[in-house]
Amino acid sequence: MTKPGAILHSLLEKLTGQRCRKKPRGVRRYVALAGMVVACMPASSIFAAPGDPASLPAWSRGYLYIHHISTGRGNSTYFVFPDGTTMLIDAGEADPAFEASVRPLKPFPPRPDGAHSAAYWIADYIRQFAPAGRPVKLNYALITHFHTDHYGTITPDKPMSRTGAYRLAGITELADLIPIGMLIDRAAPAYDYPVDLRKCLQGPDGLQGSDALSLSNYLGFVAYRMAHGQAVAGLKPGVLDQIKLGQADAFPSFHIRNIASSGIIWTGAGDGTQYYIPKGAITDCHFDENPLSNVLLLAYGKFKYYTGGDIPGVPNYDQPWWRDIETPVSAVVGPVDVMLLDHHGNRDSTNQNILRNLQPRVIVQENWLSPQPGEEVVNRMASKGLYPGPRDVFSTGMSPESRDVIGPIMDSVYKSYGGNVVIRVAPASDQYEVYILSDDKRREVLKRFGPYMSK
Repeated sequence: MTKPGAILHSLLEKLTGQRCRKKPRGVRRYVALAGMVVACMPASSIFAAPGDPASLPAWSRGYLYIHHISTGRGNSTYFVFPDGTTMLIDAGEADPAFEASVRPLKPFPPRPDGAHSAAYWIADYIRQFAPAGRPVKLNYALITHFHTDHYGTITPDKPMSRTGAYRLAGITELADLIPIGMLIDRAAPAYDYPVDLRKCLQGPDGLQGSDALSLSNYLGFVAYRMAHGQAVAGLKPGVLDQIKLGQADAFPSFHIRNIASSGIIWTGAGDGTQYYIPKGAITDCHFDENPLSNVLLLAYGKFKYYTGGDIPGVPNYDQPWWRDIETPVSAVVGPVDVMLLDHHGNRDSTNQNILRNLQPRVIVQENWLSPQPGEEVVNRMASKGLYPGPRDVFSTGMSPESRDVIGPIMDSVYKSYGGNVVIRVAPASDQYEVYILSDDKRREVLKRFGPYMSK
């Protein structure tokens, strides 16, 4: 006959979706709900409690912080590694003319406000949360691909840099505000793959408008850096140590694996790679940058984090098979704790294979436009048929119309619909927390979720 304490213990495990670390020793230990919660508290964010308005705990040695910054204008993720090494992935600022071109779709309002550029606010955020007692700088800045919501929109009215060599928006403006050690993108130093990007700025068949201005300006920025001894590099797929700690020996369980870049994907063995997008498949200048995005896997002990830019996984019927980048990428990545949603959650991303393979406990969505996420993406994220157990989704923003159209299924997986989303990984790297910060100028803690146990 099953004992009452064991029954209650089993029930609590089913409610939380996790195994409790404390075993029952008599029914009295399970009479009080509070006692039951304590027994299983570390396993699930079901017991997330709103935090009193307060500051995020300051970074200290051994901790890993991942800040998903809410600007309402594109992607930007700031990392502070266990030894204090810092990295930024993307500094997006979408074209302001985009709003008129996509109606009735609606971009989010700028955050904290529109008085300053996205780069200004990203720099302000970095200054607030950079390691104390050290010069504020970025050891690495990585651009996933050349779309303006990831590296900034240049228009003729943008101010010139102090050097006079390029205009300021997105990553170029950020570099004038905060020093960047190593700049990494998908195509440096030649910028000739899959086609010669410099030739794409020439002639009537080349890029036009803000796309042309933005890419031309970025290449001018890169040329200036290289001419003045500032590091610029292309991401090398398959490599394990291109992005590394300044004190790697102190934290041997930390590393970043380069998974994919420009359609070239790590094979999963050594540093081997394959041209998943066939050479010659892209021949003109009007190709989509998204499948060429840089993809990384960060590991710190048991904790793993995935970020894949805008890679797609659901090709349209008239698109080539290699538009599904998510399936081969996820096959070599494997299970992770935290996944940054590909392509802001647009309907061409987050296919069933990437969810089956990654099985993320926590999913973060950096979005800035009303159709993000697609309804089918939400259905896949919520599906227990793709992988078992609970999953919590946190978004840097959400339009009311998206919630109205998609409906209650969103509330079954989304735990937060706005704000800066911060992942805080403990030094032992066996558990982590999620903090939601207000996306106003104060950036106060609104909620705390966890702790979650790393896989």
